[in-house]
Amino acid sequence: MKEPVFVIIPVHNRKLITLRCIESLKDNGDLGRYHIIIVDDGSTDGTDVAISELYPDVILLKGDGSLWWTGAISKGMNYAQQKGAEFFIWLNDDCITNSQTLRLLVEYSRKKPNTIVGAACYLSETNMLYPSGAKGRRRMMAKPSEVVHVDEMSGHCVCFPTQLIQQIGLPDIHRFPHYHGDSMYILRATRNGFSACILGDAQIYHSGELKSRIQDFLDRSEQNLSLHSAFKKLFLCKKSFYFLPTQFFYYTNKYGLIIGTPVFVVKLFLWLLQFLRIQFLTTKQ
Repeated sequence: MKEPVFVIIPVHNRKLITLRCIESLKDNGDLGRYHIIIVDDGSTDGTDVAISELYPDVILLKGDGSLWWTGAISKGMNYAQQKGAEFFIWLNDDCITNSQTLRLLVEYSRKKPNTIVGAACYLSETNMLYPSGAKGRRRMMAKPSEVVHVDEMSGHCVCFPTQLIQQIGLPDIHRFPHYHGDSMYILRATRNGFSACILGDAQIYHSGELKSRIQDFLDRSEQNLSLHSAFKKLFLCKKSFYFLPTQFFYYTNKYGLIIGTPVFVVKLFLWLLQFLRIQFLTTKQ
């Protein structure tokens, strides 16, 4: 019998990365210990077929490409709740867990009711520990044997008690469709009586780059984009970290409307300066 723990993995058109993630769960024994949910949001690269053939025990939920990260996570959370989950775990498919990671998260959650617990995040290429949480404006990380309490954290690998859904609902898919859906949900939880922490002994390894710079979202292969098209791609596309509605709601939710609005305006001004500088340098090349 599997434990009433559901691991929710949102995916889209990263078949090899997704399969590697599932294979690591199998190697660790987690595939047989917990319920694994893959939420495939309209992949066109055969992800769903490969999963069905190679891992028939995996629960496969499908979207049409409009779920984005937060919608996919919410779909998995809703399914897990209906199936009687005690805990659910967010896991991104570009993160590889070690043999103890998920077990340590679940064990800590059972010892500490009403606590959200996340894994310490290491960058695979450098083995460097990455700050995946925050306390106020200070970014936080947890070294081995440490437990670091936070207000919010990234959703790379995080364990939640299911009663959280009953108390605060699901993540906000409208204001935070892709970016900040994770951190703002955890911040909402901590503001409603839950604790959150990073467990240093529970470790994940993140492959690839963590995109957060403006140039990360302006593809160099598309140098012929007009200024208008580049602006839309950076500031009006849900796939971009700088999607303006999400950034506005992030700052106003975190700091309140009175403080958050001017902070957002200042940030927007700085982003525009960086954007124009990058576009100017690109056209000169």
